[in-house]
Amino acid sequence: MKPTPMLDFWQKPPSAGEPVAVIATTFAFDSDFFEQSCLARFLEVSSVDEGSGSVEDVVAAVELHELLRNARVTVLADKSAPVQRTSLNWDLLSCHIDSGLLHAKVAVLVWENAARVIMGSANLTEAGYRRQIELGLAADLGPGCLLPQQALLAIADEIESYLRLVPGYAGEIAVFARAMSTLQLFRQRAAEQPSTASSVRVAFAPTNAAHGPLDRIGDVWSGSQPMRATHLSPFWDANDCTALESVRKLLTGRPAANRSHDVGVVLGSRGQTSFSHHLEQAVNSVRQLKPLDAETRILHAKCLLVASDQWVAALIGSSNHTKAGLGLGPKSRRHREMNLWIGASSRSAEGKALLALIQLGPRVAADAEEVEPSDEDEESLPWLPASFGLCRVGKRSDGAWELHLGIEKSRDMPLGWIVQLDDGRDILSRQEWEAAGQPQTVTVAVSTGALPMYLNVHWADAKVPWAVVADDPHGLPPGPVLSSLRAQHLLGALAKGQSLSQAVRAMLDEKKAKEKGSGGGVVVDPLKRLEVRDSLLRRGRALAASLSAMQRRLDPQVITADALRARLAGPLGPEFVALKVAQAFEEGQQDRAEAMFTIAEIALSVGRVNWLRVTEHIDRVQGLALVARTIDCLDELRTRVGNEPRDLASYASRAIQEARRCVMV
Repeated sequence: MKPTPMLDFWQKPPSAGEPVAVIATTFAFDSDFFEQSCLARFLEVSSVDEGSGSVEDVVAAVELHELLRNARVTVLADKSAPVQRTSLNWDLLSCHIDSGLLHAKVAVLVWENAARVIMGSANLTEAGYRRQIELGLAADLGPGCLLPQQALLAIADEIESYLRLVPGYAGEIAVFARAMSTLQLFRQRAAEQPSTASSVRVAFAPTNAAHGPLDRIGDVWSGSQPMRATHLSPFWDANDCTALESVRKLLTGRPAANRSHDVGVVLGSRGQTSFSHHLEQAVNSVRQLKPLDAETRILHAKCLLVASDQWVAALIGSSNHTKAGLGLGPKSRRHREMNLWIGASSRSAEGKALLALIQLGPRVAADAEEVEPSDEDEESLPWLPASFGLCRVGKRSDGAWELHLGIEKSRDMPLGWIVQLDDGRDILSRQEWEAAGQPQTVTVAVSTGALPMYLNVHWADAKVPWAVVADDPHGLPPGPVLSSLRAQHLLGALAKGQSLSQAVRAMLDEKKAKEKGSGGGVVVDPLKRLEVRDSLLRRGRALAASLSAMQRRLDPQVITADALRARLAGPLGPEFVALKVAQAFEEGQQDRAEAMFTIAEIALSVGRVNWLRVTEHIDRVQGLALVARTIDCLDELRTRVGNEPRDLASYASRAIQEARRCVMV
């Protein structure tokens, strides 16, 4: 079987259109890998951030954040996963399960014209996607989709149940509303799936408080009873045969003498095995997995093959073959997992492919050294207690930023704790919280400077990060690079059909050239010598071209309200461009009359868009409210520039009134 790079699953299928949304779950997490590898492929980032601090790296970071404004991204991770990241433009939520783990590994990717489900054993880490032996699958919705509608809808329901595992969950909070909106869009796509007959049977097989995956094998089985079972799992209950015995009970085919129960393992560099000798008594043989390639790789794949002479079923997903992973222990000690059972005739192409998932080699020597695996099912690192819910950052009506710390007393709350910024400054202690009456939400003003991506919670010898999520990612302040862009850069990029990252590159190249000196020679072309680059006629034509391009960017239909908000508030949208025009006037880079006229023309460009058509596929009331909010923003900026000269002030006022008519239904 030829291995397929799992990162390929994040690249869009043909004719998929623009990226729209992602919602993913993981146990372990690497935010840098997720941004630079997974999201970069999903969003089709053309530049590569190599971490060298070069112009290319700056452009790559700007391009990624620019594209993130147009897509909605949510990651649900286990409470033990690190939450430090470099962007508030996507959401990271930690799930708490009292006596278990969020161990599911699934990603739902949605484009304008396509959707895909990725499910398997790989965490969202570089090790999971690049170095370890993993097993996963990708299913594109549409005719011939491997997953039936029932399984797709069940996946959406299971992910939704994970949202309620986040401390501080409330459906009306923006971060949860965004995730629910993505799931609703995925459900709509799933509901459109055609019902087609297939020789392959597929069933969703989660581990949760109500179900275990072994309960669902009957949904995909056909023919005579199972005779053979083969396991592939990196982690086991070292001294408990419950998982192996539960699978053996599935083998009820006749004659009993022909039944077989085997385990595949990957040996260490010195021939060590992590499969306990105590467990060997429960199986017929322990064999080495045949190597996939010449690389030395750690086994992390999970698979269970159950077969008869006519039929085969494979369990693929996140469940290790432990009591907690397969949901065989008490309901209070189960992990949350996602798996699929896939069944097919063993003589079919699909059945042969399933049988090839686990290819066994020679037996493991009886005296092989047994080593204790580094078990990901063991919670070895401190995690944030459930008493610390959501930490949100938002903007007040006066434009000031503030943090909203969700705190609620729970059994696992430490006796003494302090919440600090990353630079070590204290912002809240348990004593201060109790003195204030133990409020469920504490509001803390954010001082000038960059918004925090996470806070640190200290108690005893522990220091654990607390993720910050943005109430409105589209309203976040621009970073230093975007802040340095002037109105002329943005309008110039619009006129030339450039992206924001191209505008940044041009600005940085221009700055670099100035630092080196102009080096320009004598201009010999008489037409260029007489050219007045800043003439009124030239500036007027350039502005007309820019605003025409802005209107074209606003014209296409949207399929989410977030996409509309991104267009209106993004760096090349009317709100940000008008803000830069007002700042150019205040900094003396542009006169009042030109700034007032430009803002008026931006408002008229917004008013010329057919917003009824643009908002056809979203909640129209919500969509038009977003447009009205943009026009209010333009009106505030018009007032900020001033009321002189009177004729232009009157023109700008009428332009705002004209723009408002476009949202009156």
